[in-house]
Amino acid sequence: MLRVYLFLALILTGFLSFSQGNKNLYKQYRTGPDPDSFYHLWNYSLYGRLNWMNSDQDYTKNGMGKGVGFVVQKLESKTFGFSTGFEFNEIRYQYDGFLENSSDSINWLSFPLSIRLYPSRKLLFEVGLKYHYFLNAKNSTINNLITGSLKYPNESFGNTFGTFITIQYQVWKRLNIGFQYQYMKGKSINSSGVQPSVFDGLTLTFGAFIKNPMKRPELN
Repeated sequence: MLRVYLFLALILTGFLSFSQGNKNLYKQYRTGPDPDSFYHLWNYSLYGRLNWMNSDQDYTKNGMGKGVGFVVQKLESKTFGFSTGFEFNEIRYQYDGFLENSSDSINWLSFPLSIRLYPSRKLLFEVGLKYHYFLNAKNSTINNLITGSLKYPNESFGNTFGTFITIQYQVWKRLNIGFQYQYMKGKSINSSGVQPSVFDGLTLTFGAFIKNPMKRPELN
């Protein structure tokens, strides 16, 4: 009879063990599905940016430009993924002792491609490349001798490639703030050689994901 009771007790213990949910098993034994392992395969974000940049020449000073962008993100896991998109980038800098101490404003349409790493749900590291399509450039004071406008000729700076590194933090639900260092080398055809063609600096970004990264995606 004692053997029968022991046998029934073992069966009952087995049933109770299997009836525990994945979360209980994970908490007790650190095995089974991780309840925090969810992620959105695809996500999208909109952001604004402030560019604090300068050229590589000692006769220019930093200026504040602005921009906006749209990003498509694809995650391969909770901690690793890729992103691409497009953004409008304005870079401004001021001459110091040249061209009447005027300032230049250059606009590009930029296309980033990057790798993204998430050490935690709220923290993002990113490194990538950007292709910058030149739109236009103008000076604040000096007129174009040919057209009489403040704009430089269309081919003044040209298209170029650049690199960037980003650190971003999720401050609340979909909202995030980040800092980005970017470097770009352009093409200048100006015969005077005064206009620079290499730029770098920091960017402050404010953005929002369309899907909440902190919320588990709904299953179809």
